[in-house]
Amino acid sequence: MSQLLRRTALAAAFNFAAFTTPFALADDLLEEQGDSTERSSIGLNSSRKPGDQKVGDAPWQADAIRVTARGTANDWPSALATDVVTYADAIAAPSDFQDLITRVPGVGATGQNGIFETFSIRGSGANSILILVGGMPITAQRRAGVPVAFVEPALLGDINVTRGPAVVHFGAGALGGAISIEPRWFESPFVQAGYASSGNEATLTAGMGSESFSVAASRHQAGDSAAPNGTPLNTSFERESASLQYRTKFGGFDFDVLLLPSRTENIGKSNSRYPTRDTTYPEDSHTLGRVRLRNADGFEATLHAHDQYLGTYNQKPGSPDTFAAISSTDVGGTAQQTFQSGNFTSNLGVEYLGRRNVNGYDARGSVLNRVYSLRDGQEDSWSLFGVTDWRATQQLGFEFGARTTSIRQKQAGASSSNNDQAFTGGAIWTPNDWSRWTLNLASGYRFPTLEERFFTGVTAQGEIVGNPNLGAEHSEGVDLGYALNAGNWGGEIHVWRNAVKDLIQLVDLSPDVNGYTNVGKARLHGAEAALGWSPTSAFSLRSGITMVRGADNTGQKLYGIPPVSADLEARYRSTKMDLGARFSHRWKVDRPGFEELERSAVNVVDADARYHFTPSINMQLYVRNLLDKQYYATSDELSTFSPERSVGVNLNWTLH
Repeated sequence: MSQLLRRTALAAAFNFAAFTTPFALADDLLEEQGDSTERSSIGLNSSRKPGDQKVGDAPWQADAIRVTARGTANDWPSALATDVVTYADAIAAPSDFQDLITRVPGVGATGQNGIFETFSIRGSGANSILILVGGMPITAQRRAGVPVAFVEPALLGDINVTRGPAVVHFGAGALGGAISIEPRWFESPFVQAGYASSGNEATLTAGMGSESFSVAASRHQAGDSAAPNGTPLNTSFERESASLQYRTKFGGFDFDVLLLPSRTENIGKSNSRYPTRDTTYPEDSHTLGRVRLRNADGFEATLHAHDQYLGTYNQKPGSPDTFAAISSTDVGGTAQQTFQSGNFTSNLGVEYLGRRNVNGYDARGSVLNRVYSLRDGQEDSWSLFGVTDWRATQQLGFEFGARTTSIRQKQAGASSSNNDQAFTGGAIWTPNDWSRWTLNLASGYRFPTLEERFFTGVTAQGEIVGNPNLGAEHSEGVDLGYALNAGNWGGEIHVWRNAVKDLIQLVDLSPDVNGYTNVGKARLHGAEAALGWSPTSAFSLRSGITMVRGADNTGQKLYGIPPVSADLEARYRSTKMDLGARFSHRWKVDRPGFEELERSAVNVVDADARYHFTPSINMQLYVRNLLDKQYYATSDELSTFSPERSVGVNLNWTLH
């Protein structure tokens, strides 16, 4: 069984509902070394059948579950904390990608409300985490970081969340963690229609396919909603998305194609300034494409492209209307080879990412009064990477890896060049059939974006001034994990620390004007724990708690540090009815960071019930914010209240 299949084994033992794993266990190097061919064909044609076992298999044995979301390297971080989540199993149908991903321990919501809300991983946010969709790195077009609002939740497949420096495995930019999203594959006709009361939210998704192709489209729209106290929330949007996938074989090669177009219009920016000051994103358009070729001998080559455009419209009383837009076309690819020699399995590769036509402007009074601070910007980055897994004994395995990247950026005659290196080393010790220890030491880096270096203009939160003298950020992290699986009980705990040098942070230059600078040093540390209990095959409980702490070299708390939080999920499954409930507690925020405010503690409850009329037809009834709690969505100083209680229904039909 490949590393990737092994990663999901603990989930079957725990029978958790919302997460494929609570904190997915580190991959088992002890057995993976013997099957490099299967590893090279991750996600397509694994020949290993459920229940197959070979000498040296680790104790986390379960049915094979195919998961394809990963990073650039055709390898998985064996000793880092990793979860695999799916939207389809999440309680109460999360309203957007951010709502889903912030349920993962160690991931916290940042920024302001609405579908453009962003998130942090272990306190690292904005552009210090790397996001890949279909294996394609998504570049940032905003000061707040990469929004994933264009990804329609109903079209999502597996989502891999890796916490801690993961540059070696995922690519430059994974300073504090990485998220890899794979689109859902529709193997048969599928239709889903949904409605939620808050904002009159409505969705319609349809898909069909076979073993060789998958086609799906979705429309999602919502109007303005309100907080429990009646405060208006600017949460409206309209989004159309599609997913087209095709795969076939040419001799010994697997060939697949992916196309993901998405267009979202009239996105309301829900924050505390509304309705006095209104910010709208008239258009957020993305078109992603990927072509991939893989061979059973471990060779893989990928080409990908991403065209994107984001427009912003601001209305402020007593001032002229302002407009801003930024666009780019990214192209890239990887070529890599996986091979085995004795007890060693290695992956070597090269990666390229080029950005072209990076344009950014702002305008006052009329959209025609444009001032370009980014005009035909360019960026080229090349990476060489290698990862080796070594099975030292039946109980002990090691992983080593390195990546080096060089980057060159150009804008209006100015240019900047950087290069950097990252390393990772991990150990996995399985002393018996029910426990596992992991240790990971890793470094990371991320380069300033073109926008951070050169963009000067108006944003939704005020004016921003670029800094061409910014240097790269660097991180050094350590993660110690312990996991157990004893009968009906299972759990995992991670204790970690991440030191960041030259952290890129926002600073006040004058009222309503911010700029970027490199902070000397920053320290982040924390812990995450999960516990699961499945007394019967029908009933399961999962609980988790997260603590993150972080400050810069002056002692100032960093922006985006989530409050201490805990959650408890309960699931009951039967032939006809599934019941689920999720309780989460967020402790108060009493040490806000830059551009943050203190927030009170809050308890939030979500619940759902799914009834299976037939094997093909089922209905989900759900309630978000069941207790109708009034609380701030994030600690951001412009954040407003979260939406009121929302009652919803999803009706699904699948042709079996």
